Amino acid sequence: MALVVKTLKTQLELDWLTPPGGTFPANVTLSADLFASAVANWFSLAQANGIPCTTAQVRRPQLSLQVATAFSTGTADAAAQKLASALAAYIQGQLFGAGTAGAPARTADVELAFRAIFGDLELSNGDRAQRLAQACQDLATSTLVAFPTPAPPAKVE
Repeated sequence: MALVVKTLKTQLELDWLTPPGGTFPANVTLSADLFASAVANWFSLAQANGIPCTTAQVRRPQLSLQVATAFSTGTADAAAQKLASALAAYIQGQLFGAGTAGAPARTADVELAFRAIFGDLELSNGDRAQRLAQACQDLATSTLVAFPTPAPPAKVE
């Protein structure tokens, strides 16, 4: 199955964002873990050449730690930069069978999108989740996965 923006949007909105009048996570670590869980569950559906990603859940703790750092920065700009870097690091090196994901090409664009999202305090949860999910999709789809070149046929001796 290919990555679908709506899937991540729903997970972020239901599992990470706090509804109006709801209770926020007890600390930044828990918030980061909820965010990382939504992303890892979504990225588990990623495929390259029809081969599914096999490392999305294994690398979730790494993402969670880096997201916690991003969420702890205290400013929208710093959080945006660190979150874009955390997601790019999470994607780079993911395995698809023998294929390995490279660095996402749109990390800088996604950082700008995150700055706008974090800076707009009037966004509804639905709009915020949609824009975050779209930025994550842009990051993922700007990633190339390299597969080893098959060896040329050898002469049987």
